Amino acid sequence: MPWDADYYPVVPIVYPIFVGKSKDTGRTQPLEMRCETNNGPADYIVKLWGSVEVGLDCHSLVREIYGSLLANFFGLQTPEIAIVNIEPDFPTSQPNPQIKSRLNQSLGMNFGSKLLTGVAIFNNPVPSNRKSDAAKVFCFDMLIVNVDRCTRKPNIFHTADGFILFDHEQAFPFSRPATIVGGCPNPWDFIREGWHRNHIFYSSLKGDDCSLAIEEFVMILDALNGDIFAKIEELIPEEWCTPDLQVLSDYLLKARDNAKLFKRSLQEILA
Repeated sequence: MPWDADYYPVVPIVYPIFVGKSKDTGRTQPLEMRCETNNGPADYIVKLWGSVEVGLDCHSLVREIYGSLLANFFGLQTPEIAIVNIEPDFPTSQPNPQIKSRLNQSLGMNFGSKLLTGVAIFNNPVPSNRKSDAAKVFCFDMLIVNVDRCTRKPNIFHTADGFILFDHEQAFPFSRPATIVGGCPNPWDFIREGWHRNHIFYSSLKGDDCSLAIEEFVMILDALNGDIFAKIEELIPEEWCTPDLQVLSDYLLKARDNAKLFKRSLQEILA
């Protein structure tokens, strides 16, 4: 269910106290960090702003925050997220010169998601009792144009309690339309362009009756409004806020305002 009028999401600011392993996978090679929080130490996977993809600067970390909070709005689970504040004296405590250098290049605000243990990366096929949940995830990824939750990189955990989504730095490409060859299509056309066939859930959902899940998703889409975007954007570090955010929200509102067209495209690509 979408957030009610009185709900405000929380993204705490935490402070690293220890650096663990560096992840060899992923574009940004995130770090495991133990951080001090208001509730005591907690472990996070941290993406450093100094390691983001060239040309995206901190905008990929903005996409991480937006993706996680928007997924929650649609009733989808994600790891808890935080802003990890690396202060100037912290890198000096690190014995590894490469880690020290990376931290020095990323002083200030960075993106963290809670390190989950005892969870497994999803592997196809989707169990029959999870088809509806999978369809809602698929619809969400079509909305945010998440080309990265694919067969090669599922970016989703499968637990006894359901799916947990992570990694949204490659989503929302429409927030920078100049990077899209030929310009940005309308939302209901964008999802027809073939990339949807690579989605991790596509092969399990294609040909199934997903009409109820699609209907439920579109009902939540209809509840999207400027207040939701404002709540999300209040939690983004000020130095990361650029005009791209307006472009992002405008695209999502276009999908909402043309929900019937978006719904028809969802139905047709899964038929």
